[in-house]
Amino acid sequence: MNPDTLNKLINAYADKLLTRILDKVPSGPRTYGFEYEFIPSAPLNLELMESLYSFLPECGFSKKNGSFINSSGVYITFEPGGQIEYHSAPLLPDEHDKLDRVLLMIEQMNFDIKQNIGIDYITTGYIPDRENSPLCLTEKRYIDLHERMSESGTRGREMMKGTASIHFHVLIRFAEEIVPLFLNLCAMAKSDDFKMTAKRRDIWDNTDPSRCGLPFQDINENSSPEQVIREIVRVGVSAAVLGEKIPFFKKQEIDFDKFLYHLTTIFTDVRVNIKGPTFELRTPDSIGRSGFEKLWTKFISINEQI
Repeated sequence: MNPDTLNKLINAYADKLLTRILDKVPSGPRTYGFEYEFIPSAPLNLELMESLYSFLPECGFSKKNGSFINSSGVYITFEPGGQIEYHSAPLLPDEHDKLDRVLLMIEQMNFDIKQNIGIDYITTGYIPDRENSPLCLTEKRYIDLHERMSESGTRGREMMKGTASIHFHVLIRFAEEIVPLFLNLCAMAKSDDFKMTAKRRDIWDNTDPSRCGLPFQDINENSSPEQVIREIVRVGVSAAVLGEKIPFFKKQEIDFDKFLYHLTTIFTDVRVNIKGPTFELRTPDSIGRSGFEKLWTKFISINEQI
């Protein structure tokens, strides 16, 4: 694909992505959300994962589209090393009681899992020597990712199975918010409060240069929403396709829906999440509840200034 054709593809996908984002924007005030990840203190295996899958319905979580969801809208997913990840429903900035109930439920779930299954889920950003522990997920995307992580960089399998993080989401409500929200999160990713600790940063810096870090170029307060989305697309189409070892734009058959799936495999420090639609900050290490609440409050405070 020559440079002109590539630029046309990037511009076309950027137009479609911006339209998709704005079409999905809900009415009402800005909301926030989080993904709170815990890592098992000892490596897991597929047998223990099956025990978890059987136990969660006993705790009020029903299976839905590969996840487990409860009546309050909190859902649970798992990562390749058996890490458990709790996803909140959208929260308003002042819904402190609702946040408290979610965090209490998470603490209770982790306690119940330890008591009944024997898995001790803890808060830490990194546990060493997990790169050769069992892969705890069997979906093709994770098998392909596991293969990719053995060929690109040097520490990708540690990233998959030995790290745990917190992701914070902020709702995109209209085009005019795209630039300031994106710049806010990029700045936070490098700030002392929200950046990865050194050990986890070193892992990510040596994982897969085509899909990690902050590779976005020439975005500033004078940029347009279209420029931000174009950069997100440029990074996405340049990243290697899982299982194919080539950049997305070199695939024989490409279309926008395939690109949207591919975009979910991009692990940049800040990324767009179409489900919200939100911008997602992915850098904070997993920490205990009091530290989490301080970061949550500061994340909201910074973005509420927009």
